[in-house]
Amino acid sequence: MWSFLSTLAAVAVPTILGWIRGNKVRENPTLALMEERFRREREESDRRIQQVQNEANQGRDYAAQLQREKQEQADIASKAKLDADKAAKIVDELQDQANQKDKEMKNIQAAQEEMEAKWKKGIRPVEWPSQEQYEKIKRRYYKEGKFHLAIAGISGTGKSTLINAFRGIWDGDEKAAPTDVVESTSVVTAYPDPNPSNPFIWFDVPGSGTLSCSDWTYFNNQGLFIFDAIIVLFNDRFTATDAAILKNAERYNIPTYIVRSKSDIHIENIIKKTRRMPGARADPTKVLDDARKEFMKKTRDSVRTNLMKNDPPLRSQRVYAVSRDTLTLLIREEPLDDNIQLDEYELWKDILQDAFSRRSEKSYGSMAELMKKAGSGILGLFA
Repeated sequence: MWSFLSTLAAVAVPTILGWIRGNKVRENPTLALMEERFRREREESDRRIQQVQNEANQGRDYAAQLQREKQEQADIASKAKLDADKAAKIVDELQDQANQKDKEMKNIQAAQEEMEAKWKKGIRPVEWPSQEQYEKIKRRYYKEGKFHLAIAGISGTGKSTLINAFRGIWDGDEKAAPTDVVESTSVVTAYPDPNPSNPFIWFDVPGSGTLSCSDWTYFNNQGLFIFDAIIVLFNDRFTATDAAILKNAERYNIPTYIVRSKSDIHIENIIKKTRRMPGARADPTKVLDDARKEFMKKTRDSVRTNLMKNDPPLRSQRVYAVSRDTLTLLIREEPLDDNIQLDEYELWKDILQDAFSRRSEKSYGSMAELMKKAGSGILGLFA
């Protein structure tokens, strides 16, 4: 089953990539939704401000009316030569009414000023970034006509190496992301694809392992809502930042992919351990297959456990095991030779498929129809 799916994915990748390269990249649907939300909030704010202004005007008109009535009563009292105490009482009562209305007017005005101040500061419900924050992140990271793909994880998980692999670059090459630097910053770093025909920008998103703020604050502060897809990379365990990304990406309808790094190294360690055992099997193919199955089972069980530990539990999703060398050769369209092949083709196919579905100008259905006409035999991958 593993070989069959990988073979189908390998056939699908060039087709999807060709369509992505040949089609215009349309607007990011998440950003479009956010901008529509900001527009509606502005309209609602304008409506409320206008309502407050109307109420303030009505209050002033009412106060003026009370003042006129007060004067009329005073004139009547004077003309009718009413008792001075009675006239004073009437005047005082009217004055109290005027004072009360004046107080209401001031409260309305204060509410209006507070609302305007909040709007200028961009204060919003906690789950969403402010418009100011959104525009700042967009100016910093967003490029028209590009797919923005993020790889998140704590230092030591191999983010830079994976970014280089997805860009078809070996570690240490001239345009490679540095892999020998200890991560000491929380700044997101962008790495454009060196192939000009690939409309991709890859981003290194640092993770701290622990959170000093709420998960949605972390997600918004890092500007993760700007990305078309987020790869959550882990080595041995999940962290609080991993969970925060998965949880909030789902809120924004951003595809995520859980990827186990350095998988080939882990599998090789299992093979070495197996070969040291008494009566170990000599068939290298069988040993490799068994080691791969053991590793994948442990990895999937670990991910499932980590997802269930959250409160509430996170949605169950697939975990991809990858080898840096295999992925690099795949992207470079070079022979894999004897490199361990895991989920590299399936991961790349899924990323491309989701990217095409979200933002390519041609419809998802038209792509499936093209494959059907071409007789590729892989239409089932896109069901």
